[in-house]
Amino acid sequence: MVAVDASPTLVGHAADADPDGDYLAADAAALPFRDGSFDAVVAYNSLMDVDDMPATVAEAARVLEPGGRLCVCVTHPMADAGRFDGKQPDAPFTIPDAYLGRHRFEEVFERDGLEVTFTGWRYALEEYAAALEAAGLLVERLREPAAPPAAVAHRPSDRRWQRLPAFLHLRAVKPARPPRP
Repeated sequence: MVAVDASPTLVGHAADADPDGDYLAADAAALPFRDGSFDAVVAYNSLMDVDDMPATVAEAARVLEPGGRLCVCVTHPMADAGRFDGKQPDAPFTIPDAYLGRHRFEEVFERDGLEVTFTGWRYALEEYAAALEAAGLLVERLREPAAPPAAVAHRPSDRRWQRLPAFLHLRAVKPARPPRP
């Protein structure tokens, strides 16, 4: 197993936390591995943070062996496309701009006195599917989980996320032979 991140600082922190791990600073759109090197690639909350998501998916497909799987988790595109109109559990969710297309996002969250800024890209579900298709990968599984009850039990306003998917989970396989167009 090899963990890859574009940030040398984060790679350093990972190595400090687990000196036995194998960590590498690299661009996900230009991985330094041979074709077919891995039986699985996991992109956990990262595809929305890369500048060229389709190239990153293609690179993941390149390093997968036939029969290998790409497992993806991203913030659900719908979640980043709109906002709740209030903190109430039944607050309406509105999408003020276009859902379709590539959009830059920047969101500031504050929780328990800590402020965190997230920036990245929002792609429509169709764009993720098109990237997988262009890379020759076949979708095996797609899930849109809502927030689990335990995750929202202590914050009533978070119950809003039980009505909409918070994440998109995809699992795609690299077939032994490329799929027909």
